[in-house]
Formats: sequence, C-alpha cells, structure tokens
Amino acid sequence: MIQTKGLVLDTSALYYGKDMPPEFELVISPGVVRELDREGMKERLELLLATRIKVLSPSKESLTKVIAESEKTGDSRRLSSTDKEVLALALDLGYQLMTDDYSIQNLAEVLGVSYEGLEQKGIRKVFHWEFRCVGCGKRFDSDVTECDICGSPTKTKRKKR
Repeated sequence: MIQTKGLVLDTSALYYGKDMPPEFELVISPGVVRELDREGMKERLELLLATRIKVLSPSKESLTKVIAESEKTGDSRRLSSTDKEVLALALDLGYQLMTDDYSIQNLAEVLGVSYEGLEQKGIRKVFHWEFRCVGCGKRFDSDVTECDICGSPTKTKRKKR
C-alpha cells in the first residue's frame, strides 16, 4: 500500500495563499473553517474546499493528548481550540503541520509532530511556561488565571530551566 503524503494546514497557512505541493493531500480542521468564515474569507474557503482541501475532525484521544501536553508545557493558554484541533489532526494522520504559530510549533515538537513554517523560520528550542502573579510575583506551574494570595491576574513567563 502506498502511503499518502499530506499536510495539515492551520488558518494562517490559508491566509498566505501560497500554493501547496500538488502531490500532497491537504487537510484542515472544522475550527479552521470557522475561523476563515469569521474573517470574511468564505468565497476563498469555498473555492479551496471545492478543489483539494479536506475537512477532518481529530480523534478524541489525540485531542485529549494535545490538551494534556499543552497543560504540561504551559502552552494551554496560548493555544486556541482550533490550534489544538490542528495539532491533534496532524498527530492522528501522521501528516506534517504547516504553521507559523510558535506556540503550535512548540507543542508539535513536544508531541513529535513534524511541522514547517511558511513565512517564519520557526522555533529553535522548546519552551516551557509558568504563570506568575502580576501583583505579588507568586509562581504557578499550572494555568492559574488569578492569584490565590492577592487576587491579581497572572501572566505567562518563560520558565527558566
């Protein structure tokens, strides 16, 4: 059986309008469809769907894995539900992910998902994030939005290793 080569595209990959190699199957998630529809790109989307792009949903297992890993690295707050969908879809299919989003690339690296940027060079190393209170400075390893000491909001900061 011949293995099909494929690419999972995030929303930004479709914004650039670059031609993708004709020998690759192109796949997007339902979240990408919703984002393009919201951005007024309905006509472009309809043309893409009529030609060569397939819309597939990721498995619950892969989505659960992506969410769990994003919480471990601290990327959970940085990734939208669509970002998590495309990561899970690439994990399911074993396809390369096309994205310029550094948070998606960060988690793809952790998950062992192959990725490539379109306009940006891409990440050079994996980052882990922590959450720090903007008021008292308390650090949290998990995604906490409000400090339990002073009630101030938290911000993500790169964790020092």
